[in-house]
Formats: sequence, C-alpha cells, structure tokens
Amino acid sequence: MARGATFNFTIGLLLGITGGVLLSSSVASSARAAAERARLENPFEITADRIDYDGDRDLYVATGNVRVVQPERSLRAHWVAFSAVTRIGVAEGDVELLDAGTRLAAEFMVFDVDTLRGMLFQGVLDAGNEGFRVRARELIRTGENTFTARDAIFSTCRCEPGERLPWQLSSREADVELGEYGTIKNSTLDILGVPVLWIPWAFFPVKSERETGLLLPDLQLGGRGGYGLGIPFFWAAHPQLNVIATQRFMSERGYKQDLEFEYVFGERSEGDLFVAGLRDGYDDPSRAPKEARWSVLWDHDQMLPWELRWQTDLKLASDNVYAEDFDELREFREFRFLESTTNVARSFGRSGAVGGMVGARFADAQEGLLIGSEYDDADDWLLQRLVEGRFDVQPGGAVGPLGLEFRMDSEVIQFGALRHHESTFASKGALSSAGGARFYDTGIDGFFSNADDFGQADGVFEPGEALAERGTRAVLHPRVARAFRVGRFAEVVPEIGWSQTLYATDRQEFSERGLLTGRVDVRGRLARDYSVAGGGSMRHVIEPRVGWAYVSSRRQRNNPLLVPEGTVEQTRLRTLSLESVTRNPSDRIEATNQVVLALGQRFFTREPHGVARLRADLVTAVDWDFSEEGLGDVLVEARLFSLGPFSSRLRGTFDPEAVAISEGEVGLDASRRFDYAFFRELTVGSAYRYLRRVPQFFENNRGESRIATGDREVNQLDLFARVELSARLRLRYATIYSLEGGNQRGMIKNEALVEYVSKCRCWGFGVNIFQERRQGIGAGISFRFLGPGDENRNLFDGGYGMGGDAF
Repeated sequence: MARGATFNFTIGLLLGITGGVLLSSSVASSARAAAERARLENPFEITADRIDYDGDRDLYVATGNVRVVQPERSLRAHWVAFSAVTRIGVAEGDVELLDAGTRLAAEFMVFDVDTLRGMLFQGVLDAGNEGFRVRARELIRTGENTFTARDAIFSTCRCEPGERLPWQLSSREADVELGEYGTIKNSTLDILGVPVLWIPWAFFPVKSERETGLLLPDLQLGGRGGYGLGIPFFWAAHPQLNVIATQRFMSERGYKQDLEFEYVFGERSEGDLFVAGLRDGYDDPSRAPKEARWSVLWDHDQMLPWELRWQTDLKLASDNVYAEDFDELREFREFRFLESTTNVARSFGRSGAVGGMVGARFADAQEGLLIGSEYDDADDWLLQRLVEGRFDVQPGGAVGPLGLEFRMDSEVIQFGALRHHESTFASKGALSSAGGARFYDTGIDGFFSNADDFGQADGVFEPGEALAERGTRAVLHPRVARAFRVGRFAEVVPEIGWSQTLYATDRQEFSERGLLTGRVDVRGRLARDYSVAGGGSMRHVIEPRVGWAYVSSRRQRNNPLLVPEGTVEQTRLRTLSLESVTRNPSDRIEATNQVVLALGQRFFTREPHGVARLRADLVTAVDWDFSEEGLGDVLVEARLFSLGPFSSRLRGTFDPEAVAISEGEVGLDASRRFDYAFFRELTVGSAYRYLRRVPQFFENNRGESRIATGDREVNQLDLFARVELSARLRLRYATIYSLEGGNQRGMIKNEALVEYVSKCRCWGFGVNIFQERRQGIGAGISFRFLGPGDENRNLFDGGYGMGGDAF
C-alpha cells in the first residue's frame, strides 16, 4: 500500500470505547450486542503513514501516525491491526481514544471489533466533565459503558505526568460504569502518597447526575465536640428528592445523627429540611445542659392552587447553647432569638402591591432569666404570635378616580405563651400595672432582690421583662393619597389616614385606640452636565426634599401592652423615611408633628460612547418635632464608588441638644492589582463604628449571667487586609478592636488566615489563627478536595474537606 494512504471502510470503528469513571461490570445481552453492532455500521476513515492488507488472512495493518475517525469518535496510535475474520483488533503505542468528550489512553489495547469489549494495559480513562481520571494496570472493557479495573488509581487531580497526585483512591479491584456509579474493593485513601484511610468496600456516583452512594468523610479536629468523624451517605430517593444521612462520632459528645432532605416539585416549589439529634456525653451541665439535644431547620417554599404561596422558615434547638456547640446553627450564635415564621400569602395585580397572608411566628429564646436562684428558659413565658393575618394595599396598588390612591395596613394577631406566667412569677409578687401595662417588673436580669437593681420594681417596662396579658389585637389603618406635580421640578404626595387598634385580652375584654395620621412628601430634581477632560462628562443631580409627618395624641396608658416599643432608637430611619413614623406598629405611640428637610446629591460620570456610572451620593437631613418643641438630629449619609482604587462610606447622626454625635460609621477600602510575579493584588479596608447609647439587656450563657451593655457606648475599629501573592496563595487578616475605656478596651476578634491551592487546583489547604474575647485563642486547619479547574474566588467555596473550624 502507498504511504499516506486513506481508506473508507464500512465494517465499524475498531475502538469506540467511551471513557468513564467508577462503573459496575455487566454482561450485554444479545439484544444489546445487536444494538452495539448497529452503532458500528457507520463508515470510518483511517489514515496512516502506511496501510497494509493481507488478503490471505483478511488482516488490516496501519503503521505510523494512525488516525481512525468516525462521527463523534476518533482514535490515534502508532500501530493498529484488526482482522475482518476474527473481528479482533489491537492497538499499540500512545493509544488515545476520544469519544463524546471522554478520553481513554493506553500503551496497548486488545479489543473485539463488534462489541467494543477488550483489555487495555497501563490504561488511563479520563471522564472529562464527569470529574475522575482512572489509571489502571489492566482496564477491561466489559460493555459499551462498563469497565473492570485492576490495580487502579482514581483521582480528580489533573497534575502533570510524573508528578505525585495530592490525593487518590488506590483500589485492587473496581467496577465502573460510565455516567452511572462505581464500586471499589480493598481500597485506600492516599494523601500525598501516604494511605490515611482503608476502605474495604464502597460505591459512589461518578457522573454529573445524582446517584446514591457514600460521600467523602468529614473529619473534625478539635472544637467543643473534640475529635470527630462524619460519614455522609447520599441517597437519590427520587428524581425530586435528595437525602443525605451523616453519622458523626465525636470524642467528647458521642454519636450524632444528621439528616437532610432536599426536594423540588413543580416549576417553582422547593425546600430543605435538616434534623439532627444526639445524646450528649458531657457530664458537665454547663457544657451540655441536656442529655437529649436536637435541632430542626426547615426552609420551604411552595406554590399552591389559586396563586397562593406557602413559605416556612423554621429554626428550633433543644437548648440555648446548642448553636455554640454544633455547626448547623453557627451563624445564629450571636442572636438572642431563633425566629421561625410560616405563612400562606397571595398578591394581586401585576405589581403585587395588594396582598394578604395568614401565618404564625415563634421566637426560640437563646437566653433565660434568674427566677430567684434558679435559671428559667425564656421560651416558657415569651409572648408569641400564635396566629396572624394581614391584608395590605401598598402605594400604587389601588388608584381610583381623580388619581386618588387607596392604601391600607390591616392585621389581626393572637398573642399567647407556652405556659401561664403566673406559674413562674406568682410567688414573687412582681406583677405590675404601672401605666396600665401589665407586666412582671423583675428588672431586666430577672433576679429578685431587696435592691432596685436593673429596673426591678420601678414601674417601667424594660426589655426582657415578661408581659402578663395574652389575647387578640386588630389593627386597621386605611389611608388616602393623591400625587401631583408643581411646575416641572417638584412632586407632592399628601397622605391622610386613621389608625384604629382594637384589643381583647384575658385581662381586658375590650379596649381601643384611634390615631389620626398624616404625611406630606415634597420632592424636586435638578440636574446639570459638565464636560471633563478626555471627552467625557459628569452629571450632578440635586434632589431637595421636604417631609412632614403627624400622629395625633391619644391616651394609651390603660391599653394592653402586647407590642412594646423598639429597644433601639431608629432615629436615622425615622427621619429619612417618615412612613415608619405614621405606620408605627407598637402599642405605645407618642404624638408626632415632625418636619424634615433633606438634600440628596448624586454624581454620575460617562466616558465617550459609554454608559453613565454612579460615582458618589450624599444625603443630608435635619428634622424638627413641634410636639417636643426641639430640633432633631442632623443626619449625613455618603458613599463613594470606585474612585480609582478607593471606595468609602460615611453615615452619622448629630444631636444638637446634647452637642454630641449619637451614632456614626466611617469606612475606607482600597484595592489594586499588580503585574508582579509574586504579588498580584492587595485589598485593605478599615471601618470605625460609634454608638453613644446602647440599651440594656440581659445575657445568660452557659450559666454565666451578665448585664449588657448598660449605658456603655459602642466604640470600635475594624481593619482587614487581603494579599494575593499568586493565583494559588492568599493571605488574609481581620481584627475588631474596642476603643472603650476600662476593661472593655482591647481586641474583640482577631484572625489571620493563609490559603493555598495546588497547581492542578484539585486540593486546597488553609491555616488560621484566631483570638476572640469569649472564645480565647485558637487555631484551625482546613483541607479541601476541589473539583478540576475550580475557579472560585474563595479557594474553599467548593469541594469536600476535613479540618477544624476557626470559630
């Protein structure tokens, strides 16, 4: 045959082996073999430096740069031979087969032309998007998509040839099925070539689709639970349901079972339910207040008939310190309450400005009171919203003749507690009816003593004191508004309404409160464009605003107290949004006759032929309350967006009567990229926060009680820095420092972190050192197996891992 010859054949591609990872062996039936044979009837093209044909034996031999091409498949090798009589073929020398994105390589291959079964020696099977790469001494093709591997190595790492794999599964025998699952026997998990875990038998998914199987184990090093091991099992229970069951073994606490359900149904309905439980092995009550401990987290969103929508956000724990001991509630460790809500709602109209809901709320307190010398969980007496219903008409939802807008807030709430308050407080003589509000005047610490400490027996309701009444409250607040323009530059929106509240409680059969509310907003807008160097432009927008809010005076002292006033003054919010003044939901509303003057400014820049970009905005405001006959606070809010490498923010409130700053925050960030080989990016930032007065509240944590924070101020400095030394190495540092006087001065939190990701981006390693005022000094180590080509900004956003948590 001539060199460089090209022939077309119709007998089928000799090696149409598709790649895969981790599959179970199977024997094809005669029907399946026929289907495979039909698949091979497509003609293929073969090119080589030389092609020879032995007519006596009906044998084809191709030598040198052999390339066999069929639709969707191609084969390369130094030498290929196959017999049209025996239907057996061989390939030798850097053999490479590409089939539907899967790569298979070997030094030598023997195969059956019709069934595509065969044996590969020193084979490499690359699953491509499926993730795993298989290297085996013998790789036997048992079907179209099935293999048996002997002395095999499995890994997702894409390291250069000859480099040691950071991690791998070494197996004496494995069965793999492309796009399905795999089983391994007598295997080990090797880290940097060292076996760290023996696996007698396991099966796990090796495809992009979900499949039942074991996931990588989760190791815990240190922490409140001590050393631990978690073995997660994934069950593809249904096409619309995933189940992950994790058995955890902790040296300090014993056995813990986690169970998570992820589900979807319909086009827009989904949910996630997590439950966990254990019998805590700690003998110390301060470390384990209960033997039986559990948690439930449920996030549910379901579309119902008639365009109804049911949403539930449930967070429950067995005790008040569960969040500090276990990771599933870690993000709520600083919360005083775990709040759960459920409701069925529906909106009407295209904008959804009209809507109603029926639901309930439950607050799971993470604190308690010292009733005498005994600690009592606040869950027992905390007033809950057992049932609530709302129907609201927001601005623009209902527009009538002459441009009149009808707006409305309405709600009905049934308040109750888990048990009667009298059973807790009756023997203490703490019931107070001062000012008409019935509550137990224990003081915010709940500790009864002869001294008048922390508001005890002062006749004033303090946050944390138990409310004594239970019953129903209904609110109806209709309003009418009419927007109109004055000239070309101003818009006026007046609104008038009546807020009616009705009460029916176990102490008062009926009481009511009616308040007249009014509000006027006048807004203008002026803009001017300026030319800047380089052909660009800048636009300066000025938006002056005058606002007025009114709430009439009404005696409310004898009404039930079910919704107290907020413990934190929202001065800035109430000034910048007068709607929060007229729609105050509390049962004690002071008379208001308030005027606000505000000026907003925005700055835009535009490059030639570009789009306008917001560069900065500034809002200043001041108010005057005629009911109190005093000048209110002066407010400033400003933001600077990406001016070169810098961005900043500023907000503050100044009290002119006290001649003092009430609250403030200043922040400055800078980020810059560099072209140096070992210094790519630097990001630094700082923030200063100040609050002149913080309301008192009580904390009881692990039996240690304290009053926080009294009249003490918040006065702290936050600093952070991130250095990207390369694409694979980053350093981070963050600190919060308190500038308060006395024993409160000093570090609140301090953390340094080093992150490294391997060259092949298949594993990551992190080390951090931290110091917290409550936690003390500690360190954490994290190791992550990452997916091939993982480009997450945070090196540890994905993958499976092991190690100790920093906090």
